[in-house]
Amino acid sequence: MLTNTIALEIKKASKECTPILIMEISIADESWPLHTNYFAILWIHSGNGIVETDLMKAPYVENEIYCFNTYQAFALHSKETTKATLLLFHANFFCIETYHHQVGCNGVLFNNSYATSKIAIPSKDRDELRTLFQNIKSEINEMELASNELVFSYLKIFLIKLTRLKNETETLISPDVPMLPDYLLQLTNLIDEHFQSQHQPAFYAEKLNTTVKALSTATKKYYQKTVSALILEKLILKAKWELLHTNTQIKTIASDLGFKDEYYFSRFFKKHIGLSPKHFREEEWKIRKGFLSIP
Repeated sequence: MLTNTIALEIKKASKECTPILIMEISIADESWPLHTNYFAILWIHSGNGIVETDLMKAPYVENEIYCFNTYQAFALHSKETTKATLLLFHANFFCIETYHHQVGCNGVLFNNSYATSKIAIPSKDRDELRTLFQNIKSEINEMELASNELVFSYLKIFLIKLTRLKNETETLISPDVPMLPDYLLQLTNLIDEHFQSQHQPAFYAEKLNTTVKALSTATKKYYQKTVSALILEKLILKAKWELLHTNTQIKTIASDLGFKDEYYFSRFFKKHIGLSPKHFREEEWKIRKGFLSIP
């Protein structure tokens, strides 16, 4: 469980702690972990290895971009010297939910349990994406509002480009990966309908007249996640949304999500996020009521 082994770094997303930053990463035959309250976009420029989260483990190669949600711990385990660029930003600077109609990335790059976080970057698009990265990096240290608005615009364009690339690559039929079978489409519908009340894979396997083992083999092939991981991720996303955007009591959220009591829900949430539901809500509300880079 990565969340329990990687220290959580809570950045305050203020003028003193910039709400968006870019850094270069170089890893030589070792592991590189990160666990933060920022959205993370990681571009692998060279090298190969394994990328791991609490709910997924998959190989990575050069010219791939991975998108990680807030509070999602991840690690790179390099097999060959890896060079990458990491872009981090907080919802204070760019709120995915606020701008999802304009950018389209909510549910494509983030907040989609049924999609891998990987985006393969075709050679024809690399120069344009590199230029956008460089433009963000060049402007990011400027404190004037005009500069922040420029960074915001560059980030928005970058997310639009990534969203289009991910949509394009997922519509292509790969000879190595057959089209998604109908029963997995049925599974996603079943999880969307029942994940708050049915947390066990056996329920979904029975509905689809198959075994848990067979179903998880299929979901790992197409989603790089087990059935349990798909259910857990839906629960985590829903819990985070309720804690961030409502005043609903934690014990009510726990009950609505099918947990037997508030304490069991709290342990579950802290295991995957790194903070208790109460602490998570307090920290994020405190940050989000503070400095906003873009009105």
